[in-house]
Amino acid sequence: MLTSLLFHSCSQEEEPLRGEADGNSEIIFTAGLPGVETRSEPFVTGSLNDGFYVTAFCPEDETTINGSGSMQAYFDYQLVTKTPGMGNAFRSEMCRWPENTGAKEGTLKFFAIYPSLEVMRERAGVGNTYFNLKNTSTKKGNTITYKYVMEKFRVNRDISRHVDFVMATAQENRKNGLYSGVALKFEHQLARVDFKAWGNPTTYDVEIAGIRLGNVYTECNLDFTLKPNISYAAKDSTQNGQWLKTPAPTRGVVEYIYREGESVIQIKNGGKYNTQTKATSLMGNAGSAFVIPASYSAWTKTKANTGIYISVLLRVKDIDGMQQYPYIEGASMNNTTTTANMNVIYFAVDKFTGLINKRVYKKNGVYYADEGCSIPYTQNANEEIRDYGWAAFPPSGTPTLKSGCHYTFTFNYTSGVGVEDPADVLPGKAIITPVTPGVSVTSFSSGGTTDVTDKITIIP
Repeated sequence: MLTSLLFHSCSQEEEPLRGEADGNSEIIFTAGLPGVETRSEPFVTGSLNDGFYVTAFCPEDETTINGSGSMQAYFDYQLVTKTPGMGNAFRSEMCRWPENTGAKEGTLKFFAIYPSLEVMRERAGVGNTYFNLKNTSTKKGNTITYKYVMEKFRVNRDISRHVDFVMATAQENRKNGLYSGVALKFEHQLARVDFKAWGNPTTYDVEIAGIRLGNVYTECNLDFTLKPNISYAAKDSTQNGQWLKTPAPTRGVVEYIYREGESVIQIKNGGKYNTQTKATSLMGNAGSAFVIPASYSAWTKTKANTGIYISVLLRVKDIDGMQQYPYIEGASMNNTTTTANMNVIYFAVDKFTGLINKRVYKKNGVYYADEGCSIPYTQNANEEIRDYGWAAFPPSGTPTLKSGCHYTFTFNYTSGVGVEDPADVLPGKAIITPVTPGVSVTSFSSGGTTDVTDKITIIP
């Protein structure tokens, strides 16, 4: 997913070298992820090879500490890259050890991140008021307090724009690290989420064109100096970095709506995905979602509730071909509301291949090629306009997404499809009765702890 990130680069402003500049004081870094030898993480380990960004603090350097005890960075947000012929060694001319003469050991505290702040802003679609590194570290007497926070970390609504953010921290001195180097063990700071589906319904067919995870945190501060407040106990799980509750995180939706050239997914009786072992990914071309970890409450199927929920963009027809959802336009809903108030998405779909040719927009009974509804859409002979609506359900219990863990939600559409989405006019209203799709959740840490399975049942 992060292939495109490999082509980004960032120029660094020059600043004077600190400490000795005798050619022998350059810091050599080695980098890796915990448990990487037993897992497949090509999108992270491959991109780390192109370099990462390091900040260091030196509590022994009086020039970085002012009269009030505030400690500035010894070197700040420096790009370190691999050197040909040096194996897994990363370095930069700007990153050198301080002196270790007299009582000084040449000690440095390191914080490293990947990808760059610039890339994360671009992927999140925000400006330079986001993803800012704030340092409030101090040294008062012999008491050293490191405080290094990434403020306003932002997750894009569009899952295809998500990144796997990793961070490492270490402390080393010149004597021990000059020749052996500094080992940086990067850790995943986000939770990785994927969705799959299967089903063998007997009275209806389901066609899927998108996925949504709602009421998760989309903006939050991350303190590099604290331990996670929710994490697996496994030794190779994420051990550093805490997502802060103050200021209060921002909640929102992350989603992926299928696009031109992608195929809608059909789940039907005797179909291609009619058993759990044949469950198919719903992620399309988006790749995995990467979301801010937290302990969440589950959506209670009311419009005002902010609990976490999952929603799938789909359409449902009975075995006779009659559309059941989204509701037929103009049909009565509780005798007061019509489908004109529903959140409906339209696609021009090839009738024979299921490929999406174009997302279209409807206004006053006319389909348009643009969201502003200024360019009428001309339908070709091999396609039909299909409408899709969001069908939601809450996870059970107190769903928790943890740093460095990969969650795969698998939906069973054999006996139900969910309820109306919180954004619709009748949130929580059962779409098809009974509404009891079984949903299994498998979660594992970056090191592969024991799988945890949880059955989620939707109550009509």
